[in-house]
Amino acid sequence: MSDMFFLIRNGIVLGYRGYDTAITIPAGTAKIGDNAFQNHPIIQEVTIPDSVNRIGFYAFSNCRKLTSITIPESVKKINKHAFDGCTALKQVTYHGVKFAPDAKIALEEVFHVIDSKDFTSAESWTSAQRYSLLWGMFSQNPEDKDVLAGIKKNFVKMFKYLIDENDVQTAEKVLKESKLVNKRNLESITKYADEKQASEILNLLKESQEEK
Repeated sequence: MSDMFFLIRNGIVLGYRGYDTAITIPAGTAKIGDNAFQNHPIIQEVTIPDSVNRIGFYAFSNCRKLTSITIPESVKKINKHAFDGCTALKQVTYHGVKFAPDAKIALEEVFHVIDSKDFTSAESWTSAQRYSLLWGMFSQNPEDKDVLAGIKKNFVKMFKYLIDENDVQTAEKVLKESKLVNKRNLESITKYADEKQASEILNLLKESQEEK
């Protein structure tokens, strides 16, 4: 992929005329302009460098083949409708937090929760939607007090979600790196893992029981 296919003026990406399905915005770019990639028919993956601080209105709207995008912590402002109509999105990494978009929740809402850690604003979401995002935030920073407090309120239910999703990697991280587990809730989630025949997570739980 060559930077020559990007239309850039004064540090702002105004458009892309290439045909690569996976693109990386050129380093040194400060802003992705309004409508810059709107309706692009080919782009599937986008990586944004940490020089970018703003994503404009409708920047990626109706990129219907876009499946993955990585947005660094340098991005402080994402204007409205930047990702409207990106119906194929399967993974978004925002400020280090990976999550799977849900068509029923605007990305702006998810970005707000990650930035503000205001989990009350996610009360209208389904349990699975809340749990998925909280575990994503935990994986990015397992020592974040606000995230840990949000998980602690519903720890057993949230760990059962990991079992249902067979998320072995996150389950192992929880058992090894957090203080969320105690003897009482460990017995409950171990029993559930046994019922669900989640063998890998069950083995991790049994090891944790032995250590305690």
